[in-house]
Amino acid sequence: MEIGIIKELKPGEGRVACTPENVKKLVLDGHRVLVEHNAGAGSGFDDAQYEKAGGFIVTHEEAWQANLIVKVKEPDAKEFQFFKPGQVIWGFQHLASSKETVEAMQEAGVTAIGGETIVKDGQAPLLAPMSAIAGRRSMLMGAYYLEKQHQGEGILISGIDAIDGIPSGKVVIFGGGSAAVNAATIGLGLQASVSIIELNDDRISWLKDHFKGQDVTVIKSNEENLAKEIKTADVFISTILIPGSKPPKLVTRDMIQSMKEGSVVVDIAIDQGGTVEGIRPTTIDNPVYVEDGVVFYAVPNQPGAVPRTSTMALALGNIEYLQEISNKGIEQAIKDNPVLATGVNIYKGHVTNEGLAQSHDLSYEELNKLMN
Repeated sequence: MEIGIIKELKPGEGRVACTPENVKKLVLDGHRVLVEHNAGAGSGFDDAQYEKAGGFIVTHEEAWQANLIVKVKEPDAKEFQFFKPGQVIWGFQHLASSKETVEAMQEAGVTAIGGETIVKDGQAPLLAPMSAIAGRRSMLMGAYYLEKQHQGEGILISGIDAIDGIPSGKVVIFGGGSAAVNAATIGLGLQASVSIIELNDDRISWLKDHFKGQDVTVIKSNEENLAKEIKTADVFISTILIPGSKPPKLVTRDMIQSMKEGSVVVDIAIDQGGTVEGIRPTTIDNPVYVEDGVVFYAVPNQPGAVPRTSTMALALGNIEYLQEISNKGIEQAIKDNPVLATGVNIYKGHVTNEGLAQSHDLSYEELNKLMN
């Protein structure tokens, strides 16, 4: 099979979907791997390393001619022209935030596999490390943008232990999954006071046990508690994510307007549309804006700001699936591996992820029926 490794077009994105080591594995399996010029430069991998691994360095257009396209993020609108029937596009698709991309994929008859929707034993093995990175960065960015030169409150999130009356700042985290735990861990390391708002009772028990003896308060999620907690937050981090679907706008504009002037909001789910009413995406190069006196950090591809770390984690997780697809062909790979099948958002132009179909009011078709 011919495999194309694409250089990302999203501003500030430095990740690449395959390391030279991954390319070597694919080449040893007998495949021709086309690596776009400088695809790995942002992650510290140069063209010579890919060539040594057996890859061929090509242009952007030439890489897109492959049968299996391997990316990190969803295709850019400028790349729709390269879609072709039967082509398989791999990456973190987050298609619920872009009906335009879905319709272009449908029209071309491509198969889109979203790493964020792959589920194994109830977990998201490819998304989890990216969520961990996003959670940790969210806390660091929240603390950074609290500084006055960024129109923040002008407070040090840790306070000053040696001086009475100068307390640490408060971090409120909405959701209790992997991103939330990682954000809370960094918040505690910065000596902040942390509250986590979570809906699931079992998860609440787990969180209380995990953070036992530390400055973390775990609160049952409901509209009243959310509205109450957000008023007190110096940094508010929303981690609510529904893989494949647009998350509901649970954080209302009224809640935002009740926040302290100069407080910071970070919405990790912005790549799926976000959970904060009225929020709009920003970029790694231009990451914040101020509205209603609140600083909004809404970067959809946070792990792209630390591409070396992110690429290494991503490459470890995706190679087994890429080898299955390239060695067996997409149909047989899906039939043989139900975990891979969970990642199929679009199959030959048909929407096969129910949450995605509902997000855009499109027809949903069961993958098994399409393949019979």
